[in-house]
Amino acid sequence: MEETTGTTAGAAADTGAQEGSRFTKAKEFVSDKYDAASDAVRNQYNRAKEKIDDVDFGAITDQVRSYVRSNPGKALLISVGVGFLIGLLLRRDHEE
Repeated sequence: MEETTGTTAGAAADTGAQEGSRFTKAKEFVSDKYDAASDAVRNQYNRAKEKIDDVDFGAITDQVRSYVRSNPGKALLISVGVGFLIGLLLRRDHEE
């Protein structure tokens, strides 16, 4: 019986070592994936920030103002349509 207990303890130690190794591998895998995802998000953020920094909002405002002055009817219809779409998107449906 002593051999069985010793063998069982050794098997348990081997199983524990295997589980520890699996845990370490899983931890490294998750860490690598987290680092890759973090780098990808950081790169996308920097790319979007550069695009926003390049936009001249004053020029866009002047273009919109000029368009509205030359086409007031179209501008009014566009603004009503956009308002309607935003209202549909923000409306909360109580049936769900």
